[in-house]
Amino acid sequence: MSDPSRSLPGTLGRLRALVAERGLEEEAVLDIAKLSRATLLDETEIRAVLAGQGSGGSDSSEEEAIKKRVRDRLVRAYRAYLEANRITFPEGIRALAARLGISEMWARQLVKGAKVPSVGHLTQLAEFFAVDLHTFTDTADESLNRALQPLLRQLQTDDPVTELMSEHGLSGINFRGLAPERRAMLAGVIKAVLEPEK
Repeated sequence: MSDPSRSLPGTLGRLRALVAERGLEEEAVLDIAKLSRATLLDETEIRAVLAGQGSGGSDSSEEEAIKKRVRDRLVRAYRAYLEANRITFPEGIRALAARLGISEMWARQLVKGAKVPSVGHLTQLAEFFAVDLHTFTDTADESLNRALQPLLRQLQTDDPVTELMSEHGLSGINFRGLAPERRAMLAGVIKAVLEPEK
């Protein structure tokens, strides 16, 4: 679940700062294909959101916008399910219909984006596809923000200086701008100073 205190611009700003501090390639960290799989968003939509273009407005009502998101993401979830399980379209339909207790015809309409599932079925679909329920309904910004939170946490905890500072109650000190090799050297010094003598 995304950190409600951090908006997508805040999350991206912190991620990009960490990427720059570490000398990493942004394209490798913000892997569009992986983000697409995690969010069920189209890669073009992710690129637009990352470029600061937002998830775009719509002339339709909020209810219609949510229904469209659900239909589009169900189609992507089903494609990913077929690929991951290496099964045919009809095999997947049979499994989905059995899991939801619906007809194969209704299951087919759901995964082709022709119908919108009920709230109860949406919960079962999230379980079936092993995704967060909000993955189907959130805006692109919200969905992407949620998907970036684990990556942000990983980059923050992969930093030995940040980890040590936090561990020893010194997290208020700011070392931004310090070159990666100097950060590693500082982490070594801190560890050496804080280790008990043998």
